[in-house]
Amino acid sequence: MEAILVTLALLAALVYKYLTWHHGVFKKLGLDGPKPNIFLGNFPSAITGKQPLVYDADEIYSKYKKTHRAIGVFMTRNPQILILDPELAQDVLVTNFGKFRGNLAAEWIYDRNLDKLAAVSPFFTSDDSWKTKRFEVVSGLTQNKLNSAFPILKDCAGKLCKYLEKRTAQGNAVIETKNLGLCFVSNVLGEFLWGIETNTLAEPDEPNIYLQMQTKWLQFIFKSLDNYFKLLPLPWLRRFAQKRLFPEETNRFFSQLTKDTLDLRAKDTNSQSRADFLNHLRQLLEKKSLSHDDMVGHILTTMLNGFETSATVLFHTVFYLAHHPEYQEKLRAEILENIEEDGFVSYQKLCNLLYLDQCFNESLRLITVVSFYARICTEPTELDVGNGHLIPIRVGDVVSVPIFSYHHNPDYFPKPFEFNPDRFNNAAHVDLIKKGIFMPFGSGPRICAGMHLGTAEVKTCLVAIFKSYRVKCCAKTIPETRPESPTFIMGIDGDFWLEYERL
Repeated sequence: MEAILVTLALLAALVYKYLTWHHGVFKKLGLDGPKPNIFLGNFPSAITGKQPLVYDADEIYSKYKKTHRAIGVFMTRNPQILILDPELAQDVLVTNFGKFRGNLAAEWIYDRNLDKLAAVSPFFTSDDSWKTKRFEVVSGLTQNKLNSAFPILKDCAGKLCKYLEKRTAQGNAVIETKNLGLCFVSNVLGEFLWGIETNTLAEPDEPNIYLQMQTKWLQFIFKSLDNYFKLLPLPWLRRFAQKRLFPEETNRFFSQLTKDTLDLRAKDTNSQSRADFLNHLRQLLEKKSLSHDDMVGHILTTMLNGFETSATVLFHTVFYLAHHPEYQEKLRAEILENIEEDGFVSYQKLCNLLYLDQCFNESLRLITVVSFYARICTEPTELDVGNGHLIPIRVGDVVSVPIFSYHHNPDYFPKPFEFNPDRFNNAAHVDLIKKGIFMPFGSGPRICAGMHLGTAEVKTCLVAIFKSYRVKCCAKTIPETRPESPTFIMGIDGDFWLEYERL
């Protein structure tokens, strides 16, 4: 019996040693950090779902931010270096980017041959092919291209206004604004990506196959990411779980939609001059040997950048401005001062409305839709973690940047969970971006490919709403709270019921 107990004790010790041997990796580098849980590491919510992962990170950040530039942490059993100093984050993301070209999101794809459309996205790519893939996307989303495409966005804004006119005229002015925002960006993307009328704004409360497919696509992605994080302690189990990142059903739908619209374009010579993303891809096709999967993949990449993320910023901005009528009135005054003869603003003015920019940036800061950036070291280098202490970084090491924590650090943004556009007075965001404190779209060569499109979508809709409507809280409006999103895109949970008063 005694021998059995000794054997079991030795076995338990060996198991414990196996599970904890890697915990000393940062001590060897002289890098501090919190003690990890054997199975859950330092971010238990990645597995338990107790709270958004960003708050696990923020608790660690708040403890060490005043004394350390970087610390060692564990995502379950996987070591990462957490960058606490925005200046050091800028070094990783911008100055020393050549040594950190890899993107951890590439690991979200289990089988790149199976997930061909997801594999086209530069966001899910770590090798050098991301440069080519990224260029093929962003060259169709430049400011000049969006200026040419602005009539498409204005047309969608006009449809939104007609819907609001109809609702308010009927005396049914209390509208669920999350769904309204999703319908608007969905309509924009249908027009801009494929040149099709999706009718999502015709009857926003009615079922719509196009919007249903977009929603199903995103829900599947979120479920895949949830599986990825929950299986990090036992990654070999992924072969038995949901392997795909993009669902086969929506791949078929969007692939067929792309084929059908390309066939229509080939027959319609008048469509050659249309300033949209599909024509951009057709022009690329003439210059390069893009496959059909490449084209669909680029469209889905742009949709990923411009759908729920943009809608989330949009409906939160409307929500916050409803709660703060003093800021809303200030924004409306600026919009009305810049209205053109056609009843809207030009693209140039849209990009230069200062108070609109402040409201947009404050909403981006508050919710921080993409709250983490993680980079993989691709060439050996060193990090200065303070006091002249340089630590070696090896190929494959992961460095993460807790952007949500930067955006909610009271040292940078007093009362960080309060909506206050005036904190971005006098283009304050420009200096904050340079310092790495404010990076709503990331930073460096891998900055969000769709940031100009997303910005244009949100601002166009905000102008359309606030030039003609006063948006107010009502009995059904939920209070402002800290973002507690149930998905991977941060935001306030619950419906946004707001009252729209025609001016």
